[in-house]
Amino acid sequence: RLAQLKRIAAEVTKQVDHDFASLLELYQDLHSHPELSLEEQRTAARLAKELRAVGCEVTEKIGGHGVVGVLRNGQGPVVMLRADMDALPIIERTGLPYASTVKTRDREGREVGVMHACGHDMHMTCWIGTARNLVALRNHWKGTLVMIAQPAEEVGAGRAGA
Repeated sequence: RLAQLKRIAAEVTKQVDHDFASLLELYQDLHSHPELSLEEQRTAARLAKELRAVGCEVTEKIGGHGVVGVLRNGQGPVVMLRADMDALPIIERTGLPYASTVKTRDREGREVGVMHACGHDMHMTCWIGTARNLVALRNHWKGTLVMIAQPAEEVGAGRAGA
């Protein structure tokens, strides 16, 4: 059993190494194009595209801009993985080459900067990386993977009919 786990761990490492450059691009894209709660249209479209690329059945516009991807891999347990999509009304001053320069109007009509200041960009990137890894290693598991990208987590307002 230990030898099998070591082989799987090596496959995971190989897959992460293979995906690193594209995941870094995804992270930088998400970081530089943040969207406030209830405005995650571009982000949702990008995540839906990524889920389709790994073979998920994708449903969009759940609770506003929410995205659900389902990947069936035979009989077995159902596992759900969730990521947040929204950013905060904060001006980014990190100096990063991919820093957000996004400005928008908040719900009160004030101009605000927009930034992924609490890690949702990284959360989404790891979420997609996990989906890619599970697809690459699907011969090692059975069941159904449900991927949920939650809108408006920062304000608790992702909703049906939005």
